[in-house]
Amino acid sequence: MVKILIVDDEEINRIMLREILSEAGYCNFIEAHNGQQAIETARQHKPDIVLLDVIMPGMSGIEAAPQIKASSPGCYMPILFITSLDDEQSLVKCLASGGDDFISKPFEKIILHAKVKAHERTRQLSLEIQEKNQSLTYFQLEVERNHRIVEHIFDNAIGRNPVTTDYFDFYTQPEAQFNGDLFLCEQSPSGGVYLFIGDFTGHGLASAIGAIPVAQLFTSMTLKGLAVGEMAARLNRLLVNLLPADMFCVASVLEIHANGKNFTLWSGGLPRLAVKTSEQEIRLLIDPQHMPLGILEEHEFDNQTQYFETEWGDTLLLYTDGLMESQHKELGMLGEAGVEKWFTRNSQVNAQLLVDKAELYRAGAAAEDDITIVLYKSRPFQFELPEPLAEPIPFNLSFHLTAQHIKDAQVIDQVVAIVNSIPGLAAIRSELFTVITELTNNAIEHGILGLSSDTKAEPEGFMEYYEQRRDRIAQLEKGDIWITVQRQMPDNVLEISMQDSGPGFDTAALKHCEDETFGRGFVLIRELCQSLHISDSGKQIKVIMPIEPVLDDADIPN
Repeated sequence: MVKILIVDDEEINRIMLREILSEAGYCNFIEAHNGQQAIETARQHKPDIVLLDVIMPGMSGIEAAPQIKASSPGCYMPILFITSLDDEQSLVKCLASGGDDFISKPFEKIILHAKVKAHERTRQLSLEIQEKNQSLTYFQLEVERNHRIVEHIFDNAIGRNPVTTDYFDFYTQPEAQFNGDLFLCEQSPSGGVYLFIGDFTGHGLASAIGAIPVAQLFTSMTLKGLAVGEMAARLNRLLVNLLPADMFCVASVLEIHANGKNFTLWSGGLPRLAVKTSEQEIRLLIDPQHMPLGILEEHEFDNQTQYFETEWGDTLLLYTDGLMESQHKELGMLGEAGVEKWFTRNSQVNAQLLVDKAELYRAGAAAEDDITIVLYKSRPFQFELPEPLAEPIPFNLSFHLTAQHIKDAQVIDQVVAIVNSIPGLAAIRSELFTVITELTNNAIEHGILGLSSDTKAEPEGFMEYYEQRRDRIAQLEKGDIWITVQRQMPDNVLEISMQDSGPGFDTAALKHCEDETFGRGFVLIRELCQSLHISDSGKQIKVIMPIEPVLDDADIPN
């Protein structure tokens, strides 16, 4: 109900205004007979419309208007001056003091009704705006509060490990800006480092929501020394169950071994990894091999990793696609080749320099996607590893895998899990997973299934090779693999023996496999083991693995 304050020192005028406005349906009136009383009444009763006489004894309407107006600071409260004055100067003073309109004496009923009605509509709109502004203010305060809470949680859940700043040059979006990029770095039990670089679909807080569970799972896996392929599979399982169907995470999981120059990589969807020499020439360009995390179900997911080696002084570059997607008005998108050109042109290149160059390339325009950049110069890590708590206990584990076991895609994970349940092996869990995986896959593919690596000589041969593998495993009715894992003392090494019931294969080709696309599994095994012995036409393979990571003097740069 509209509340109208009528201010006039003459009672007859107040009565006339009440009667005229009553005819228009108004019935809630309050009255005052001078300026001071009008101010006090306005403060107490909060009227919607004020009809204010200009000339009154004591305080005039012009003097009272500013204070009456001030009683409704957050909302429009119209003041209609009642006056018989018609000179321009007086009317200007009325408007300047806070008046919004005039009602001339004697009163014209139709004009009075129309003016009050018009200002009532404006008053109602103003009240609605005030209410919405209050709601928006409350909402903004609530959002800011929630933002502070989430930021606090993020800071605690995704803490920056000191190893990150000690060994890596990197750039990430400011922490106050939630985004879909995520960079994690943790020390491995074997004295190396694990990296995770990811880019979730979208922007802002919604895209960052997957960061906390990924960070927590990643940290727990690094403490256990899981292999890169295991990590990728578990992260994928988490995100498939967590994210909506239209979200995923392009990512790379990288392990840098203790010597700082051997790397194991799982990459799904990020721009290609680049390695340059100290002479500023590209040594390696490694394209991603897999779909992003959070898309494929567990039985579809491929956790195969890539292994590569650098030299001392080489610099490795990883980044999310926000950098390569920088757009120039005339030159178009920067692209991977453009990033790599900047990377090799400057011997003192760093992450911030790449960010600044990208900003110049965009001519100051905002980046279309979040940007994360990581650079690492190959050198050994100097971590203090914990001393063994007790004298290692020798053990001997034996496994017999039948055709039914071989058909199970998780069989290797189960074998590794059993082996790693033995205390004291956490430091080499990643290497152990890699060695057992490569040996078992070799026994299955070449020993039991009789597949030929020659099929992979051509790029299209890879698909044919794995189609043959799938089909032959589905048809497999018999086949046996025997695995023995022994801890030998006092040398404190693992002897891993793998024997299969297959016809064997030509082992001569393995001597020259370093330069081939296929056969590199044995190259990797030789890197991770002290010795590799193949006998019985490839049906039996035995390796010796050191349990404690060793950094030879030859591995330390001058």
